[in-house]
Amino acid sequence: MIINKLIIDLPWNKKIEVLRVAYNWTQEETADKCNTTQKMYWSWEKGKNYPRKRSQMSIARVFNVKVEDIFNPK
Repeated sequence: MIINKLIIDLPWNKKIEVLRVAYNWTQEETADKCNTTQKMYWSWEKGKNYPRKRSQMSIARVFNVKVEDIFNPK
């Protein structure tokens, strides 16, 4: 998948932003799908807060990827 090659080296917070934009979702829509608030989702995209394991699993599920595809420590 070409998008995977483009975002593989991005930091985790930029990956979720790129994925959200690729799905053409607002932060509010994405937050709702991830069972969180828009404010918390915004803080994740900005890298101000790091999602807990349960939230990481929700994010991966919503974007139809593996948790390690987004939150893979280098």
